[in-house]
Amino acid sequence: MWYSYFYEIQKKYSLRVSTKNPLVIRLDGKNATKTRKNDFINNYSGSFLNSMENCAKYFSGKYNCYALFGSDEISFIFPTPSVVIDDLDKEHCNFSQEVCSLFSQYYFDYFNLNYPAEKIFWHAKCFSINKDKINSYLRHRSRIISNVLTTFFLIKNQSYHEEKDTLTERLDKCKKLDNYSALEDVLDGILYYNGKRIDLNSFLDGKVVEIQSPETDTNLTIDLLDF
Repeated sequence: MWYSYFYEIQKKYSLRVSTKNPLVIRLDGKNATKTRKNDFINNYSGSFLNSMENCAKYFSGKYNCYALFGSDEISFIFPTPSVVIDDLDKEHCNFSQEVCSLFSQYYFDYFNLNYPAEKIFWHAKCFSINKDKINSYLRHRSRIISNVLTTFFLIKNQSYHEEKDTLTERLDKCKKLDNYSALEDVLDGILYYNGKRIDLNSFLDGKVVEIQSPETDTNLTIDLLDF
């Protein structure tokens, strides 16, 4: 009797995510931007950025999903949510708290295996969106990533800025610094799909342009309708 009673309370106050509409799981590294030793801009073995990219590549490939990351955050967008929901819980539980708690643990383990500098804990949120809102969501998170990265870049380079500066004003200040080219490559966030890096702006324009490894000269262009 008590099991049934408390289970019904739990159901009442737990949100469910859709099993049909795309599922978003967004993770933020706790206090990750408060220390300068976390490198969000330069990609080398063991850097924060490199560890994030390894996670994006692994999880997007495992679940055939999108992953947009930058600074201390990463968003996974699952076009077919049952792929990840069924993998997380064999009882097909789609309570948001269940999805968040299990996926964040998986992400915690994988990220910290890749990042030797310190142990990073992750806040997770999840929700469903309509398929036609995927691009809007990517644009929204991309702008937030740009805001964080420009601020971090100026602080790290001990360049004067004010909290009330707009993104455009901060960006103009960043461009005057010698190492701006490193920031430019990650400024809008990095997008992965199915284990491969793709160009974010091209994707938003309706094309999937795969960004090849340095030893490859050509890009692969695939029409979105073929996905």
